[in-house]
This record gives sequence, C-alpha cells and structure tokens, in this order.
Amino acid sequence: MIKSTIGRIIERYATLAEAKRIQAKGLRHSNASYLINEFNVSVLILSKRLGHSSPEITLKHYAHLWSGADENVAELMAGNIKINTAEETKISFNGNQSLKKVTPPKTPPKWYNNKSGTSIPRV
Repeated sequence: MIKSTIGRIIERYATLAEAKRIQAKGLRHSNASYLINEFNVSVLILSKRLGHSSPEITLKHYAHLWSGADENVAELMAGNIKINTAEETKISFNGNQSLKKVTPPKTPPKWYNNKSGTSIPRV
C-alpha cells in the first residue's frame, strides 16, 4: 500500500465511525502507547515492532510512557522485604535530646609500652 491509500482508508473508516480523522502516524503512536500502557512491552520489542534502528530512538519518543513502571515494581516488591525490629531498646531517647558521646581513655592501653612511639601489640 502506498501512503495515500492508507490515508484514504483512514478517512473512509473515520467517516463511517463518525470519528475524527487522524494521520497514519497517529495510529502508529496510538499502537505504541497501547502496547506500553496495557502490556508493559519492553523497549527492545517495541523498537523492533516499530522498525526503529535502535532502542534509543524508541526511548526518545516513548520514554515518558514507562514512568509508571517504577510504581509497578514498587508494588511487586511490597511485602517481600521483612524488617524485624528489636523488642526492647537499651537507649532511653525521646527525640528531644542528644546521646552522650563516649570519649576514648586518656591513658594508653596496657599493651602500648613501646618507647619509640609506635604501637605494637604484644601477642
């Protein structure tokens, strides 16, 4: 079929359906949008179906339609990660105070007995 034939077919059926006539590229974009939104088709498959030379071309035009995919992944992950919290805490903290900072001892450890100043642990 040549381009003008497709245009005439679209015009004929749009008239029969009492719908607004659209261009052939509009059908192409509608098909791509439908495949992404309803079937979450991958970029590679859609790129191949549209005849693009690379997936980058497909992403350039349709990347915004995959924005909901992140929410779908989050829903699938929900409940898969188990977080076990401690039943009791050893810290009394009400959120309006700071914890005491532990300072290191001022005297050197017992194993530190080297006169050269370097620390060599005794084994």
